[in-house]
Amino acid sequence: MANRIRVVFFDAGGTLIRTAAPVGHYYALVASHYGLHADEEALQKEFKRAWQEMKPRDPVQGARVMDDQAWWKGLVRRSWRGQGMPDDFPFEDYFQEVYAMFARPELWRIYPDALLALEKLHGMGLRCGVLSNWDRRLRGILEGLDLSRHFEHLVISSEVGVEKPHPLIFQRAQELFGIRASEALLLGDDDLFDGEGGRRAGWRLGLLQRPETDLMDVLDKIDML
Repeated sequence: MANRIRVVFFDAGGTLIRTAAPVGHYYALVASHYGLHADEEALQKEFKRAWQEMKPRDPVQGARVMDDQAWWKGLVRRSWRGQGMPDDFPFEDYFQEVYAMFARPELWRIYPDALLALEKLHGMGLRCGVLSNWDRRLRGILEGLDLSRHFEHLVISSEVGVEKPHPLIFQRAQELFGIRASEALLLGDDDLFDGEGGRRAGWRLGLLQRPETDLMDVLDKIDML
């Protein structure tokens, strides 16, 4: 029984929740508040490319300064490549409005299978947590979506000072729950952050690939013992 799964951790974005509309839509919407009109699809394409290009943040001791806003600002700026942003555009004001917008729960949607998975796991008597490369905004988002009550702890990278796939964030999660690596299962959608990180940490893994598979498909294939 020593290797029985005791805690199931969920990644957040792409696993539990998604934006109601593509990110490029919101970037363009906020820009229109400042009289700048942009191509939503082009912004979405550049956002995805920028997400892949952004370097991982260096580990720090404790919570990150300014809740990782500098990293997010770099991501937003890169997403505007090729859009012809004027030199006098008030980018700082624009970014702060974008950053605040994505903290609003109404911009997010819960995957239906996430609720089914949580119901199944709680019915099995398993404890649940969140392990996410995010910032403190995630707490308000999950609270506003009425998801927080399903989780004992939210382990958020900006609060820990390191993100997946670094082993320290996995160690922190184990410490919070008082478990061994062999007793943890991570459900996620990214083979680098979730997959590589989980394998290095010695956790059990369940990786989904939407829309081909969802959380219920993944759970059906995992032996919880």
